[in-house]
Amino acid sequence: MNAQARLVAVKASQPGRLDVQAIEGRCPDVRTAPAAGVLHTRQEEHLRFGPRWRVLKQTAYGRGEAVARLRLNDSFAGDLAQYALHPALMDLATGFAMDLIEGYAESSSLWVPVSYKRVACFAPLEASLISWVRNRGVNRADGAIASFDVTITDESGRVLVEIEDFAIKRLTESDAFGGANAVKNSPRSEIDAEDDAETMSPAEARFLANLRNGIRPAEGVDALLKVLDGPHQPQVIVSSLDLSALIAQADVPAAGPKAEPGAKFARPQLDGEFIAPRDNVERSLVAIWEELLGVTSIGVRDSFFELGGHSLIAVRLFAQIKRAFQVDFPMSVLFEAPTVESCAALIRSEIGEAAAGDHPPGEAAPAKHQARYTHLVAMHEGAGTSQRPLYIVAGMFGNVLNLRHLAHLVGHDRPCYGLQARGLYGDHAPHATFEEAAADYLRELRTVQPHGPYLLAGFSGGGLTAYEMTRQLIADGEQVAFLGMLDTPLPRSEALTTLDKVKMHGQRIAREKHRYFWNFVAGRIAWEWGRLRKRLGGQVEEPAGGAQFQSAAIEQAFRAACEVYQPPRFDGRLWLFRPKLQPTHVFEPDRMINVDRRFIYHDNGWSRHVRDVHVVEVPGDHDSMVLEPNVRVLGAKLRAAIAEAEAQTVRSSQAAEPIDVALRRESAERATITASQVEEVQA
Repeated sequence: MNAQARLVAVKASQPGRLDVQAIEGRCPDVRTAPAAGVLHTRQEEHLRFGPRWRVLKQTAYGRGEAVARLRLNDSFAGDLAQYALHPALMDLATGFAMDLIEGYAESSSLWVPVSYKRVACFAPLEASLISWVRNRGVNRADGAIASFDVTITDESGRVLVEIEDFAIKRLTESDAFGGANAVKNSPRSEIDAEDDAETMSPAEARFLANLRNGIRPAEGVDALLKVLDGPHQPQVIVSSLDLSALIAQADVPAAGPKAEPGAKFARPQLDGEFIAPRDNVERSLVAIWEELLGVTSIGVRDSFFELGGHSLIAVRLFAQIKRAFQVDFPMSVLFEAPTVESCAALIRSEIGEAAAGDHPPGEAAPAKHQARYTHLVAMHEGAGTSQRPLYIVAGMFGNVLNLRHLAHLVGHDRPCYGLQARGLYGDHAPHATFEEAAADYLRELRTVQPHGPYLLAGFSGGGLTAYEMTRQLIADGEQVAFLGMLDTPLPRSEALTTLDKVKMHGQRIAREKHRYFWNFVAGRIAWEWGRLRKRLGGQVEEPAGGAQFQSAAIEQAFRAACEVYQPPRFDGRLWLFRPKLQPTHVFEPDRMINVDRRFIYHDNGWSRHVRDVHVVEVPGDHDSMVLEPNVRVLGAKLRAAIAEAEAQTVRSSQAAEPIDVALRRESAERATITASQVEEVQA
């Protein structure tokens, strides 16, 4: 388990005293403990609280709010000198009002705390407290999350702690500790099982198998008792496994005669059988793959992705292919040719049979490969065509390979296409403006889907092109049902003022103290050295040549396009998926910068241009939000957002229909349902 928080010391004015009597007057449902006793909550049907948690003396419930009086037992009064926020008082002050959840009395679920959005502490908790809890929204017993606002005061109503958006989660039976389906219904349950089966790599499948066979509840309790009973050491390791045997097993390869630096892993168990390379091209490719992937005995029909390949390895792979065969492929070719066999066929079609040498017996020489599209990449075809495709524009460098996982998680029956930058391969110059890029992307997109409604998204800088594509489609009379941005900033960041810089260095001095000067000098030297290396070309490493040049040219064109792009007004809804904000300096409550000294905002600043910005927070950072394991949460939230957007589009279109057309449509739908029911009965 882990937790994280951001602590900020601020000068805040003391809130006014709470009128406790007025609140209690609005809460007629009063429950009072016996003279020498305490009230018990229904949570104690699931949890066993210790004596310090016997603090609840009185509760009163009203409409959407509740108030409680709590008192710590005198025998534990010494705790208050150690804990400013006494754990037991804090726990019951925030969690007593479970009956505010509609239907809670009839349910049998355990609810557990998840997070606070904000906690403001004005004074330590006292032995006697009053807690006022309010529903933050509609809280229902059949919902997954309930949230509340909480104010904790002393007996006079002086505010000690204010809590905004205290969230608790309902556990189902399968979530219960030690449940048979605990692994299956872990946070991964946001992703359908059918998606898991299609998208898990062999490494993920092995991990899941190990997880299912992992520590059992009894072993966990035993391990915890060993930790509690043992000496108080800075680091404690307790395992249900024989650690000495595991260490010895790990040492065997290192001590063996065949151990050597750069040793490779054995080929994992894959679905397909092993097929050895059959000609010079396949043998060369297998050698390259084995070196880059660190796997021995790769077969020609083994998938690059199932062997652990990713975009960083793909960059080096295609640099080596270009060096060995003098052919230039974009990395996105791995979507259509993910195996040695299929990649070799593309190479043969480019260089010709004479240069390729022998090819598999009985096979005709392949035709020269002709890319159908420059920008459009089929990342996930979808099982059928029942749903509209989703089109995702790649980030600043124009590479769609890092969006592969997301494409598969969007849905097994929804096609997903990537849109990659011009200039990734060949001698094409990158697009100079977002308007130009959007027009070219739409030209290819419309060969797949001539008319809307369209579903568009963009990762990072690609969101700017998706935004411009939306503008051009609307100008053409088309409908965009969904526009999503995956942590896309505005094209230009606000500049730091002189006052901002003074505040920033003042905060650094307060935080780093005597280390500030040395950190400043070291940072300046590193920055100047980086500039010198770029000027001298010393930063050019593998992959050298074309790939490096193309990335630099695409980045330069992108940054130039940002300087001239003026985002137009958009009167629809923009879905913004972004990780948690990580400010390094806060100048004012709504004015803060990150480690890159860029200003950051709750909505990434898009409310200046968009009528309705809907922000969805996802785990990870800017880069890792689209990678495993964070991408699974992003995929689930993206699917839900698309479903909501499509449902709204259907409702809007039906509301716009003439009455006679709507009646004919409903009549046809009923007739179709009736016919299908008859067929089902006959079957």
